[in-house]
Amino acid sequence: MKKLREIADKEGKDRSTLIREMLEYGVKEKGLAQAVDLYRTGQVTGWRAAQLAGVSLWNFYRILGEKGVLIQYSEHDLEEDLKT
Repeated sequence: MKKLREIADKEGKDRSTLIREMLEYGVKEKGLAQAVDLYRTGQVTGWRAAQLAGVSLWNFYRILGEKGVLIQYSEHDLEEDLKT
């Protein structure tokens, strides 16, 4: 509680606003982490993972790079993208 109060004071916010913002941030980060994990293990495509994370495909690929996750893109994926 003390740390929350310190942060809220520093940012000029009341504690409830800060807590709401922190929860929203945490939920978004957790969703992103889950999407990265699903992609890393091959359970979803890049498109689907980006949708789950709530970001564009290009942002998702950027995030993967930042996290050191290799982009999985096969010849089949290219053919499907070219059809689209």
